[in-house]
Parts: sequence; C-alpha cells; structure tokens
Amino acid sequence: MKFLREYVFHSPIHYGVAFGLNVFLVLLVLFLKGFDRILAYIDAFSVAGAVSVLFGLLMLVTSLGAFNMFGYAFSGFRTERKYKDLYEYTVAKQKKQEGKEKTYTPYIIVGVIFLVVSYVLSGFSPAI
Repeated sequence: MKFLREYVFHSPIHYGVAFGLNVFLVLLVLFLKGFDRILAYIDAFSVAGAVSVLFGLLMLVTSLGAFNMFGYAFSGFRTERKYKDLYEYTVAKQKKQEGKEKTYTPYIIVGVIFLVVSYVLSGFSPAI
C-alpha cells in the first residue's frame, strides 16, 4: 500500500494540474482543427495524451538524475562549487529527492487515460 501511496495516489492538486493541462491541449487542438468532425476529437485527445505522457516521462528521467551532469557543469558559473566532483553532487541530489513526492505519475496516468479516450473514439469513427 505504501508503494501505491507514494507513486500513484498523490494530492488531488497534482492530478488537477495534469487534467487541466490536458483539457487545455484538447481545446487548443479543437480550436485549430474545428469542432465539427470526430477525427478532430481523436486528434485532440491523442495529442494531449501523448504530450502529457512524454512530459511525465521527462520528469521521471529528470528525477532519476539523467541531467545531473548539466546541473553540476553549470553550478560553477556563478559561485564557488559546493561539491568537489560529480559523484558528490549526485549523492547530494539523491538525498534531497528522497522525501519528495513522485510528481511525474499523475501526468503519465492522466495522459494514458486521454490516449484511451482517443482510442475509444476512433472505434466510432467511420473514416478510420
């Protein structure tokens, strides 16, 4: 149960932001393509879902430390470096991330839901 609480069940605010982002993207695509055809709705939901899933995966990769080397490289430009090497910097970043929520999962879950809606709508489309 701790796994589900840590990775899936966040505060409703994270899911609200992810849902709001997806609704904004759906409306943006619908305004560009028009509201008259079902194919526009399929495109809108699939674009919003794909953007949300990819954004969530980018947040996941970032939280796993894939971009720590860039942060370490740019940390020495303004002030004196606090860490002597990249390993120390990475360990400090991991300790800092330990107690934080995993905020990437709401974007992935909501994005998958929007992709499923797009898939269901494509079943009702006579053009596909």
